[in-house]
Amino acid sequence: MTAQNWFWIVVGVAIAVALLAFGISTFYVNVLWFEQLGYSSVFWTMLKAKWLVAIGAGLIFFLIIFVNLRIPMRGRAPLNIVGGVVTPIPAPDSRRIGWIILIVSIIIGVLGGLSGYANWSIVYKHLNATDFGITDPFLNKEAGFYVFSLPFHEFVEDQLWVAFIIALIFSGFFYYLLGDLRYGERRLTVSRQARTHISILAAVLFGLKVWQYQIRIWNLMYSPRGAAFGASYTDIHAQVPAYKALMVVALAGVVFSLLGLFMRNFRWIGYAVLGLIVMSIAVGTAYPAFVQQFTVSPNEIAYEIPFIEANIKFTRNAFGLDEIKLIDYPADDDLTQEDVLNNMQSIENLRLWDYRVLKDTFSQIQEIRMYYKFHDVDIDRYVVNGKLRQVSLSPRELDIDLLPQEAKTWVNLHLKYTHGYGLVMSPVRDVTKEGMPAFYFMDVPPKTTTDLVLNRPEIYFGELTNHYIIVNTKEPEFDYPRLDAEIIEPTFYEGSAGIPLSGFFRKLAFTLRFTDYQILVSGAITPDSRVIMNRNIISIVNTIAPFFQYDSDPYLVLADGKLYWIIDGYTTSRNYPYSQPDTVTGVNYIRNSVKVVIDAYNGQTTFYCADDKDPILQTYEKIFPDLMTPMEEMPPEILKHIRFPEDMFSIQARMFTTYHMTDPRVYYNKEDYWEVPRELYGNQEIVVEPYYLLIALPEKSELEYVLMLPFTPRGKPNMTAWLAARCDPEHYGEMLLYRLPKDKHVPGPMQVESLISQNPSISEAMTLWGQVGSQVIRGNLLILPMDGAFLYVEPLYIQAEKVKIPELKRVIMYASGKVVMANTVEEGLNQLLGLTTKPIPEYEGDVHDIAGLVKQANQLWLEAQERIRSGDWAGYGELMEELGRVLEELQELQGGTLQ
Repeated sequence: MTAQNWFWIVVGVAIAVALLAFGISTFYVNVLWFEQLGYSSVFWTMLKAKWLVAIGAGLIFFLIIFVNLRIPMRGRAPLNIVGGVVTPIPAPDSRRIGWIILIVSIIIGVLGGLSGYANWSIVYKHLNATDFGITDPFLNKEAGFYVFSLPFHEFVEDQLWVAFIIALIFSGFFYYLLGDLRYGERRLTVSRQARTHISILAAVLFGLKVWQYQIRIWNLMYSPRGAAFGASYTDIHAQVPAYKALMVVALAGVVFSLLGLFMRNFRWIGYAVLGLIVMSIAVGTAYPAFVQQFTVSPNEIAYEIPFIEANIKFTRNAFGLDEIKLIDYPADDDLTQEDVLNNMQSIENLRLWDYRVLKDTFSQIQEIRMYYKFHDVDIDRYVVNGKLRQVSLSPRELDIDLLPQEAKTWVNLHLKYTHGYGLVMSPVRDVTKEGMPAFYFMDVPPKTTTDLVLNRPEIYFGELTNHYIIVNTKEPEFDYPRLDAEIIEPTFYEGSAGIPLSGFFRKLAFTLRFTDYQILVSGAITPDSRVIMNRNIISIVNTIAPFFQYDSDPYLVLADGKLYWIIDGYTTSRNYPYSQPDTVTGVNYIRNSVKVVIDAYNGQTTFYCADDKDPILQTYEKIFPDLMTPMEEMPPEILKHIRFPEDMFSIQARMFTTYHMTDPRVYYNKEDYWEVPRELYGNQEIVVEPYYLLIALPEKSELEYVLMLPFTPRGKPNMTAWLAARCDPEHYGEMLLYRLPKDKHVPGPMQVESLISQNPSISEAMTLWGQVGSQVIRGNLLILPMDGAFLYVEPLYIQAEKVKIPELKRVIMYASGKVVMANTVEEGLNQLLGLTTKPIPEYEGDVHDIAGLVKQANQLWLEAQERIRSGDWAGYGELMEELGRVLEELQELQGGTLQ
């Protein structure tokens, strides 16, 4: 063997060893990671399931191919290649051919095993299926069969079909090479062995075809042919009989194929194949099309009513639309002073700060340093200083991509820049005199003007934490920048997250896993050091439980002095019978069955069962009994912040635009289709997004957190209804639809937007503000229900084109056919209601000592209450601002500081 050959052998061995070492180290590190999070049972169950299904599928493929390739070789000595040559050629010895057959069978078996590995969940869901308690009305199959068992039937049938087709092709090729299949003198000559073998394979394939037609019958539950999704009249009364006829033809094909055991040719198999093709066209396709065209279509509504009813029933059930409570809302023409008085708490929490605008403002004034970033702004509610308030908040995460290139050393990236720090929190209603948001939390270290407490502001797990870090090293971590000096505040991690780097072999495993030799040689690493990896919260949940779908908007929660992430998880299916799929996601069943809570400091991850009645979740709980935690065990302070997820609400709203119609004739005639309206944001027309509000719902006295969205008739701008999902734990998941009178015109969002644009004074002001160098941004148009009437509110922002720091410039309101623009909400309400503002009273005496300030605060409070009773909203707002100033001065005199 030459030196060059040895060189390539050594290179090949080295590559194989490197790949094997990388695979082993990756597996070992994954085991450690799952153990550290407490989900090792989930890891081993999933791994066992994947390998059992893979081995089973691979073994089936291997045996089918191996046995069918060995049969042509049986009893042949010597072997001669006859097919395609003039003179027979002696084949290699049988042992070499046996090895070739074995290798080919193994390769095909591995490919079949990979398919099984990827589809393990189909098998395990079938084995652990749970009934839904509802049966389809025509084939009388339980819904659980379609969701869990039908995909299993399809998977197994597909695997067997492919395996036997490959076996037939390979066997026929072998018989051709060996001279058992020859074509000459206008006829096919076949040896007895080849005829017997191929006839049996043909019989098996015809048998699988019978199974395939039965699966097609079941799949008619997803037929798009009729007036509604799912099996139609034609499907049940023409397509089902057609498939049954084809099953008979396929069974005849089994019989005809077995006749080949006694005939000298494949004529009867050919007849069977030809007959099946002709019947597939004539009976399987043409006959149902004829019935649809000439029987159903001329009188479609009469034939399709029971099938439309089934579609409506199953679709509403699949998306939870059948649990929406319908309420008639009068939509009074006039907004009165009494309406406003009864909804003062809602007005006090009116969201003036659009989350898109606020993100730019936060970024400009609160990111502090170049490496901090606000990824998103979340909306939530907190009890602040004893009062329930709606707030906007955003975590200050660390983004290492924003570090200067010269600072991206290994020590900085993995030992020092390890975490984000704190959050910003603003009341959604409050605005400073400069048009900036007020802050409940701000700066680093976090400062607050509230009674909220944040003891652990470090964010080691978040949406931007995409790199591994090593903690408890000799190098102190960078905690936060000191604002009073050009130094950083050092810290050492005190949490429980991370995998100990104890010992050489564990360091070697992580070195191979991350292909980073520094882990092995760094002198900063000690026996107490720990690796924290997989820190992105989306990556965490997808790694632990990849079989759930997750909401696109995780949100941060401050509870018990710590920061937590909440991620909503969904169980979904595309196989629910008779249910119309969502046009965006493709799913036709969804439940918000999972709430995931992740500790931003320790990474502790808990999957809570939010819907214990969901059959899909029950099935996964059978497979993974240690995965879910009862919702009752969620800490109370975190439970207060659960919310109805926006992604699911959007899916339900899209489906409800059609499936609010429960009368099949109305559905068929398409006479009451709705759509999600559009609005102006900035200068663009966009679809209205669902928005969270802290309001008192109609005929409810208490404030509650809701997610709501208006509807308009398709092609019409007027509002026809609005949908609300209740978020607070006491009523979580309850959905209310407020229907508006059909004989009354209620302006929709775009109509109000047009009225605003047409108002001369508003249009002139926006043109003036939007001159060169500035940009006018029209925020989210909010629609507030108020005791039978509506109040429309749209904030107006101005920002510079180069440095984007949006300022709240005006508040635009619409009610009772009147559009106003004001500096404040109170001033706008006064203009809408035709009220005047009283001046703030002067106070006598020295108000710069504690006694004087206390007296002034009491007077301001009493006067503010009087202004509310008289309907002077602008005066009330000014008095409350003055009261805030007095309280701040009082706090300073008493030696109080920001916490």
